[in-house]
Amino acid sequence: MQVQQRRNPTLNPEFGSSSQEVRKRKRMTTDGDEETSSTQYHLIDVLEKNGKMLVAQLEAQNINFQQDREQRKDHSDNLVAVLNKLADALGRIADKL
Repeated sequence: MQVQQRRNPTLNPEFGSSSQEVRKRKRMTTDGDEETSSTQYHLIDVLEKNGKMLVAQLEAQNINFQQDREQRKDHSDNLVAVLNKLADALGRIADKL
């Protein structure tokens, strides 16, 4: 193995390739890491935006549900008031008979 290295010092004994190819492989790995890192940052950014949109949607939904509850309460209160007036009127009519 040492004899081979002396004759051709650019050969990498582990891979049997030149040191330039090893550098290229390392660069590709670095580029791949950068691409993976970039993809991860992009994914995190998208997830954060989706989370914020989900929070905003849930807050809007809660507001709408609260308004709906208030509206139903108002309607039921008005219905109870009308029914009480109707019961009073019927009671007066019954008293006259």
